Amino acid sequence: MKTLSLLLLVAGLLLAPAYWIYSKFYTGEQAALLALGRIDGGGWRSPVFRVESDMAPLGLILSTQGSFAPNMHESDPPADRYVATLYRDGVAAQPLTFTLSAKNISESNPVFKEHLVLMNKVTAGEYHLEVMPMTEPRIHHDRMLLEVRRNLSEPDNRVVITGIVLLVLGILGLVAL
Repeated sequence: MKTLSLLLLVAGLLLAPAYWIYSKFYTGEQAALLALGRIDGGGWRSPVFRVESDMAPLGLILSTQGSFAPNMHESDPPADRYVATLYRDGVAAQPLTFTLSAKNISESNPVFKEHLVLMNKVTAGEYHLEVMPMTEPRIHHDRMLLEVRRNLSEPDNRVVITGIVLLVLGILGLVAL
């Protein structure tokens, strides 16, 4: 029973989080990797990049490493809210809010990878991205990178749910022993 529970646990880990992470961040191919520059108001702006309709589905992934003072209370790790706005030919799309949060205060140099946008249909044009903090950031970022991934595939929800079920069954099997 213990061996079966461990096998279910491993299969669940591979099908749920590992498959999801691989699909979201590593499928397709990198079309561009752009360093964002600082702008007024504590924000960041990407250089202009060209997108063609044959690049769909297209994903925009923001990567950054931050740092913060480790002398914070353990129950209050820093979390900063940002708003990202994608512009096509100078016209802004609907802004997207997201949070970059440290899991705990023991790691004072957290690395973040945020999947901002998946475009199933792409309109060709010149694009750029702006990222602005919604409040005064508690995590300091020295640089931000924008990865443009073409022909990205989204994770199949049936596979992820199957992985979660296997994971739960494995945990229940181990707990029942």
